Amino acid sequence: MAPNSSGDGPTTRRSRGPGVLIRNFLGGVSISLPLILTVVILLWLGQGVYSYIVRPISVSVQWAYAGSLNESVGFDPGKFRLLDASEYEGVGKNNGIEREDLPKLYKLREDPSREYVVINGEAVPFEDYHFVVKNTTPAEMPRSSRGIYMFIATEQHFRGQVTLSIVASLIVIILLFFLGTLFTKGMGGWAVRKFESAFVGRVPLVSNVYSSVKQVTDFLFTERTIEYNRIVAIEYPRKGIWSLGFVTGESLLEMTASAGVPLVSILVPTSPMPVTGYTINVPKNEIIDLNMTIDQAFQFCISCGVLVPDNQKVTPESLQQALTQRLTGDASQPVVTRPSEGPDVAEDATGEPV
Repeated sequence: MAPNSSGDGPTTRRSRGPGVLIRNFLGGVSISLPLILTVVILLWLGQGVYSYIVRPISVSVQWAYAGSLNESVGFDPGKFRLLDASEYEGVGKNNGIEREDLPKLYKLREDPSREYVVINGEAVPFEDYHFVVKNTTPAEMPRSSRGIYMFIATEQHFRGQVTLSIVASLIVIILLFFLGTLFTKGMGGWAVRKFESAFVGRVPLVSNVYSSVKQVTDFLFTERTIEYNRIVAIEYPRKGIWSLGFVTGESLLEMTASAGVPLVSILVPTSPMPVTGYTINVPKNEIIDLNMTIDQAFQFCISCGVLVPDNQKVTPESLQQALTQRLTGDASQPVVTRPSEGPDVAEDATGEPV
C-alpha cells in the first residue's frame, strides 16, 4: 500500500494550515496594534488640543493683529465715487487680472489715489483685497474687512498658519504657567477649591464628570504627597488571597504595642485608580517584598493586572528558578533579616524577633 494512503498526513497538514495563518495574523495584530493605538490616541489628543485650545488662541491673535493692520473705512456713497470704464483698464493691468474679473471699484472723492472694494459695508483698499483673492479660493474668501486683514496678518506677518500656531502654543504655555502660579497656592488655591465646592460640585452631571477627570489629572500632574517605600505582597482581605500594596511607613504606636510585633502601614490600591484604596497595618513578618518599581506597580493596578513586569511573568522556567532560590535560601539561612525603615531586626522562621 502506498504511504499515507489513508490521507491522514495531508489532511493533518491541511487542517493545520488555517490555524497557522490565524495565529500569524493575530501575532501581527498583537505586535502592531499597540503602536497603532498609541499613534491614534496621540493624534486624537493633538487634534483636540489644536481644535479647542491652540486654534481659538490663534484666531484671537489674528483678530487682534488684524485690528492694527485694518485700513478699511466705512462706506458712505456720498464720499465715494464709482470708477468708470477707462479707470478700470488701468487697475486691471497694474494688478495682473482680467477686466471682467474686477469687482466694482470706488475711490474717495477727497483722496483719489487708492481704489477700494466694498465688502459688507466696509471699503477695503484694492491691493489688500487683491492679495487675499490671489491666495484663496472663492469658498475661502473672507466676507468681512476684519477677515481680509486676519488673512493678511497670517500670510504676510506670521508667514503662514504654522508660525501662528507656534505663537499660539507659546501663549498657552505662558498662560498655564501664570495660572499655576496664581491658583495653586494661597488665596488662589482657596478660590479654586471654593469654586469647585460652591458651583461645580452642585451641578449633578457636571460634578460627576468633573470629579472623575480631576482624579485623573491630579494623578498625572500633581506631585504625590505619599512616599511609597516598597512594593509588597500581603494576604488580604483574607488568607489565600494575595494583594499588592505600597508600604508607606511605620504603624501607630498604640497599635504596634497591642500587636506585640512591629507593624507597617500599607496602602492597598484599588483598580483602575491606584491613588485610592485602603490603609491597613500588617506585621512585618507577614509581608513579601516584590522586585518591582513604583511605576510597574501602578501599571499593574491601572491595567487590572494585564500589564505584568517582565521579571514577574510566570513561566515554568522562572517559577522553577524562584522556587529553587526560595528553598535554597530557607535551608542555608534559617534566620533572615527583613528590610525596614528602622534598625534591622533579625527574625526566625516564624517571623518572631530573636
